[in-house]
Formats: sequence, structure tokens, C-alpha cells
Amino acid sequence: MPNGDEGDLGVVKIDDEVLGTIAVIAAKKVPGVHRIATSFMGGIIQIFRKTPDVGVKVVVNEGEVSIDLGLIVDYGSNIPEVSWKVQKSIKEEIEKSCGLKVVKVNVVIEGVHHEGLEKGKEKGGTA
Repeated sequence: MPNGDEGDLGVVKIDDEVLGTIAVIAAKKVPGVHRIATSFMGGIIQIFRKTPDVGVKVVVNEGEVSIDLGLIVDYGSNIPEVSWKVQKSIKEEIEKSCGLKVVKVNVVIEGVHHEGLEKGKEKGGTA
């Protein structure tokens, strides 16, 4: 049943935060993904809300979903391959679990994590 459709028993609506959480879980399953990138404000929001979807933008329009997210990848990963696998994983998980058509998954690599770097000093990302 598409997002917001009315059935015999009533309306079913899937909140954007739920879609964002599914996207985060799907992305984190992909080898080479260190974490989802968040802005400074996103990090503060995450402390207070305890929600994993901070850093993910979800747009739902007439049963179609677009996702934007930033990633910090592990150093040495094949970035194009990790990105493609993240896109595929998110698309499959949302379509399977929510019945919505995913039209776009935009991935921005915002940093690289390397174990040898001091904690909090990831290139291009925030700790």
C-alpha cells in the first residue's frame, strides 16, 4: 500500500523519519561505510532526539521517495563501489518494507575515516 493510501480500515502513513531510519540501517550494512555524516547542528539534534536518521533528507511525493545522505567511508574502500551498494541497499530496503518507489538515492561522500588518525580528525567529516 503506497504511503498515505486509504484502505478499507483507514489510512496508513509512513513518517519520513521511519524512511530515514530504514535508509541509515541499509547504508550501515554496506562494507566500507564508517558512518552517516551529520552537520554540527545535526549532531546536536541527534544528542537530544536519539534518532539515527539525522543527516538523511527524505522527500516523499505521490508514492515516490527521494533520499539524500552524506557518508564517511573507511579509508581504502572503493568509493564508487561503496556508493553504488549504498544506493542499491537503500532502494531495495525501502521498496521491500514500505512499498514505495524509490526514484533517487543521492550519496555525498563527506569524509574518509582512517584508524591511524586521531579520533575526531576525519578528513572532511565531523566526529
